[in-house]
Amino acid sequence: MKETLAKLDQLMVQLHQMNAPDCEDLDEIVTINEKMRRMIENVRSVTAFDDLVNSFDQNNHKMNFSVSNDGNFGVFSWHSKMDCLGIHIKNIALYKTDGRIVASSLYGEPMAYYKITSMNLNKHKTIYLLKGSSSIKASDSILKTYTITNGDLVESRISLQ
Repeated sequence: MKETLAKLDQLMVQLHQMNAPDCEDLDEIVTINEKMRRMIENVRSVTAFDDLVNSFDQNNHKMNFSVSNDGNFGVFSWHSKMDCLGIHIKNIALYKTDGRIVASSLYGEPMAYYKITSMNLNKHKTIYLLKGSSSIKASDSILKTYTITNGDLVESRISLQ
């Protein structure tokens, strides 16, 4: 996984060198983002995921990777430079289910996630609280919740009553 992280860092450097205003260099920007997405989605085994979690150091990598406190759910977030398309942040979730790793895009407003907390609702259901922001300001934090239901990632709501 260290090699994968090094390649992702190289792609992030290339991405940051691209000209984003007015969709300049858009084809190359989209290509780099797709390479990054494919590399992340190729993490398919629990062992590879665990190795990725253990190898990732937020201070040494060019993108964000947040992992839940139970170690079963993680989200890569990065600035895509596709602002002209309304996609300024991309993220890919990886989660453990049925002894394997599943990759999923997180839809809705583009967000950079920086903290994930897991909470067991009962023996069979865990809810993941993802804290993130659609801007650089931490004061703009938003909390989203997800569960893994029948192997699929499902956005959920928590009743505060």
